[in-house]
Amino acid sequence: MTSAPDPHELPVEPAASVEARSAGAPAAAAEPARTLSDLPAGLLGAELLRPVSPKLIPARYVGGIAGNVFWLLLIIAAIVGTVLTGWWWIAACGLLPLVIIVQSLLFTPRRVRAIGYLDGEEDLTIASGIMFRSVHTIPYGRVQSVKIGEGPVERRYGLATLTLTTAAGGGTETLPGLPKAEAERLRALLTDRGIELMAAL
Repeated sequence: MTSAPDPHELPVEPAASVEARSAGAPAAAAEPARTLSDLPAGLLGAELLRPVSPKLIPARYVGGIAGNVFWLLLIIAAIVGTVLTGWWWIAACGLLPLVIIVQSLLFTPRRVRAIGYLDGEEDLTIASGIMFRSVHTIPYGRVQSVKIGEGPVERRYGLATLTLTTAAGGGTETLPGLPKAEAERLRALLTDRGIELMAAL
């Protein structure tokens, strides 16, 4: 004769099923530690921003060739001067150009990925920088002029730079690395919204 189970008693799972479940199911993975990075959530304001074109990375490498060649010549001159004179401090003078070249090659991709923008209903937000991060919000009504520019390197990669002049002290903001169609869209947007807001005043 069997008795009805006590409703307050917790059910006991057979040991065999517990072993089978523990053997078949993988252990829960530990949650990874959150770290501050440049991609993109680790940056101030970056979670809502649109990135600029990744073509800006090779464009900046190409545009920096002349400067890097100049610094490289200074390094060679420092080495030759040290060999001819035997003065070690001349070689030490070549360390600064070396640091400039290395940081330019290493950090250009990170600097480009840190640039972002967002065209909202009433303002345009532009962000840039990694170590020294800046996020600027520009109301459409304060935009006095909008200019699109492109150099030979930018033209080669199909990019353009948007330059804004604001009413507050005649300050300027630049947004590089935009595809030409996107730069034209933003220029038209800023112009139209600015006219609408000025007409409403």
